[in-house]
Amino acid sequence: MKQLFITSVRDFETDTMGTVTAQEVPMPEPEADEIRIKVAYCSICGSDTHILTGSLGELTEMTRSMLPMPFGHELSGVIDKAGPKAEALGYHPGDKVVANYARYCYSCDMCRSGRPNLCPNVQFCMNGMGEYACYHVTQIHKLPQDYDLLTSALIEPLTIALGVAEQAKFSFGKSVAILGAGGIGLMLVQLARLSGASAVTVFDLVEEKRALALEMGADYAFDPREEGSVAKANACSGGPAYDCVIEGTGAMSAARLTLDLLAPDGNCVYYAMYGEHPYLDVNIHSQFYWDQKHLHGLKMGAGLFPKAIRMAPRLDLGKLIQRVHPLSRYEQAFEDLYTKKYAKVVLKMDE
Repeated sequence: MKQLFITSVRDFETDTMGTVTAQEVPMPEPEADEIRIKVAYCSICGSDTHILTGSLGELTEMTRSMLPMPFGHELSGVIDKAGPKAEALGYHPGDKVVANYARYCYSCDMCRSGRPNLCPNVQFCMNGMGEYACYHVTQIHKLPQDYDLLTSALIEPLTIALGVAEQAKFSFGKSVAILGAGGIGLMLVQLARLSGASAVTVFDLVEEKRALALEMGADYAFDPREEGSVAKANACSGGPAYDCVIEGTGAMSAARLTLDLLAPDGNCVYYAMYGEHPYLDVNIHSQFYWDQKHLHGLKMGAGLFPKAIRMAPRLDLGKLIQRVHPLSRYEQAFEDLYTKKYAKVVLKMDE
């Protein structure tokens, strides 16, 4: 079977992007408590993009040591084979499913207190960009049989969007600013609308993405490079600034804007990967003591798969998928990714 591997990361000295190659690997066999999925679609994630196009900072050497590295984790498919223990739990060939790439231990304090995303023993199964992939039964979530597998490939990133929305405390009448109009950012535009937000403002460098954000329900869209964009955006918030601010670009220039956009007692969430020098200067006295601002991080959407599956029909996930390529044209898929024009690029793995 074919499996995609990252074979090099971004090289800033030569100004070259990372590389991806297809390799033939043996068909994986599920253990008794595992499931083998025939992967239908795998979406390219922002973290995949970061490895190929961005600075990995302190993770650079570790990542290079893992090359060639299988990857891909935003996937949907059909159960091809279930081990006997998994089948006894109700998972059968033909079931439509999505997978959580993180496998938690469920024995540590974090797991047992309902915070498995912070599990210190987590194992990552980054093998979704293959024709078949095996996962432990605890990583598998069944879909209703009428669900479309193409849009279901975005359920994993939807768990992130839901986790961000909950951390930021979206609710009726609140104003929301979103930095980054990628797939998750545009999901957050829709979630803000569903939650009753009074104003939704998006920042992005790419004109096409700003236009799509407006099409999907944002009230305003700004290029952060435009002079006075933060002041103009705050004037659109309905208050001194925004109750909820979301940073998903992974750019420190964007991260530095968040506190200028955040209203007193507001909630800001950072959910992106950052490269070198990921440090944010804050004024503890004025911003935290006087203005009581709240900063949060989010690592994965653990525990939110059932909610994301139920919420998926409430969002227009199909409009986020702007390019679909068969596995045989994976090189074109990554060329499209590097243009940064598209919210989501998806590979059809079962061509």
